[in-house]
Amino acid sequence: MLIRFLRYIRPFAPYLAVSVTATIIYVFLSAVLIWLLGPLVKTLFSGQGGVWSTGIAGGELGGQIDSFKQLLKSWLDWLVMREDPLSTLIRLCWVIIVISLVKNIFLYIHNFIVGWVQQKVIFRLRNELFSHYHDLSLSYYSRVSTGEVISRVTNDVTLLTDMLDIGFTRLVKDPLTVLILFASLFVINWQLTVVALLIMPLTWLVMAIVGKKIRRYSSRSQEKMAEVASILEESTSGIRVVKAFAMKEFEVARFRQATHGFFREMLKMMRVRILNSPTNEFFGTLAGVVILYIGGRAVLGAGSMSADDFMTYFLLMFSIIAPAKALTGMHIKFQQGAAAIERIFKVLDTKATIVDAPDALPIEQFTDCIEFTNVSFAYKKDRPVLREINLVLRRGKMIALVGPSGGGKSTLCDLLARFYDPTDGRVTVDGHDLRRIQIDCWRHLLGIVTQETILFNDTVEHNIAYGMPDCSAERLKAAAAAAYALEFIEAMPEGFKTVIGPRGVQLSGGQRQRLAIARAIMKDPEILIFDEATSALDTESEAMVQKAINNLVRHRTTLVVAHRLSTIRRADLIVVIDRGRIVQRGTHDQLYDNGGLYRKLHDLQFKMDRTGEE
Repeated sequence: MLIRFLRYIRPFAPYLAVSVTATIIYVFLSAVLIWLLGPLVKTLFSGQGGVWSTGIAGGELGGQIDSFKQLLKSWLDWLVMREDPLSTLIRLCWVIIVISLVKNIFLYIHNFIVGWVQQKVIFRLRNELFSHYHDLSLSYYSRVSTGEVISRVTNDVTLLTDMLDIGFTRLVKDPLTVLILFASLFVINWQLTVVALLIMPLTWLVMAIVGKKIRRYSSRSQEKMAEVASILEESTSGIRVVKAFAMKEFEVARFRQATHGFFREMLKMMRVRILNSPTNEFFGTLAGVVILYIGGRAVLGAGSMSADDFMTYFLLMFSIIAPAKALTGMHIKFQQGAAAIERIFKVLDTKATIVDAPDALPIEQFTDCIEFTNVSFAYKKDRPVLREINLVLRRGKMIALVGPSGGGKSTLCDLLARFYDPTDGRVTVDGHDLRRIQIDCWRHLLGIVTQETILFNDTVEHNIAYGMPDCSAERLKAAAAAAYALEFIEAMPEGFKTVIGPRGVQLSGGQRQRLAIARAIMKDPEILIFDEATSALDTESEAMVQKAINNLVRHRTTLVVAHRLSTIRRADLIVVIDRGRIVQRGTHDQLYDNGGLYRKLHDLQFKMDRTGEE
């Protein structure tokens, strides 16, 4: 997964190369500042310049290292040493100021570049994830909660942001700092450095054990976070129902249960993570004490190490602690980020079930008819929702679907919109299998108005002219007028510029439906699908919406799922569906005269309307 993730970083390799170069210069200059401690000690305490002590020189390796150390010290002496201590001190102060200024300029260059690259990678990945979610078929969303979708785009990408922040900012700087400082330690006294290195494998072992556990717990905690987000989304979007049924305590208990599960997983991860730092700090302290003892004996006893060498060495040791600890923290962040990457790529690897065929045809209009031939469909295997549907929808005609709830009417509309494909049989458009027609081209021909009106937390204007940023004001008003929505829109505080809130919460049900119809009118589709568009409205709102529908369906091919049978009397064909099968078809008069299920439904509804029960 991490190798695959590198593909997102590869395009920015030239920028990262500049960043690495800036980091190398920064780390080198940081080491030089520490090495300047030697000239400072000589200036302040010995009052003279000259050559530093050579330290331990043993064997061929020791001689070569000592020669390099002598060369480095000679260069530093040349850089700062002057004829008297005061002049040397002044020179040293200026050298420190200049080096500090230059190194921090390069640090700024490094941080700016990696920050830019980090945000570009996250920008690309988050957009790709969002786009892929829109590619996935409706069947995916029937299996996955909204909270899980939100969690992937927010929480998981945030974890990835943390990983990149540490990875890009510290992945080069800290290892280079550790490497150069260790090299400096090796140059000053390689025997002491070898002793320190012998203790390091214990730290690496702790890092490996902790990292494995962190990755596992991170994955579990994010799954729990998705559950929390799902409950939050459900309870807030259904707040009217929660309040109407006085179910606050139930929802709070459900949320607490989910957050408790998240708390437990986070606690496990925290317990492992916080153990990492003190353990590594203990081993670091142990190494420091050993070095302090051995180095102190070399200075106080044998005199094989000068005081200025020892002070420089010890300062280097303390300087190496911070980047070394950061490396262990970076390892933990990488494990958390790796778990997030696995979950993100799991989504990106999910294939859409409704896709364009390789030989899919573009289509700009249909000229004759849409035909369902022996169509059967099941959401789950062996549980069919539709059975052997045969139906022809001719251009310019209106077909109404009626029948008991759960009979398969809405599913038939979903098949026409190609939200799903038939389990058996086929749907054809002018003789072409719908599965051989480009999906976007086909849906551009459709206008859909459902019982659950989907509006966005935006202005009235943008909701009506959805996806049409250059729509003229005249066309916008004409669509609103045709949907009988212009009057209430102009009565709003800011007219078409009024923000209607999430899901259009500031509007009544009838107003929301009329905005949805205005949006469909604006699209000017050839084919209309009305899925119980008036069933949830009161009588007055229904009358207004029905007038808007009549304006919309004129001269268009229409498929209507009807709850109120009085609204579809003028349909060219009424199809009665019961338990997934077509049981009757004909005009209103034909079906009523023939009796059967249609007449039963009609009489029952007429009786309820007359008695005022609905």
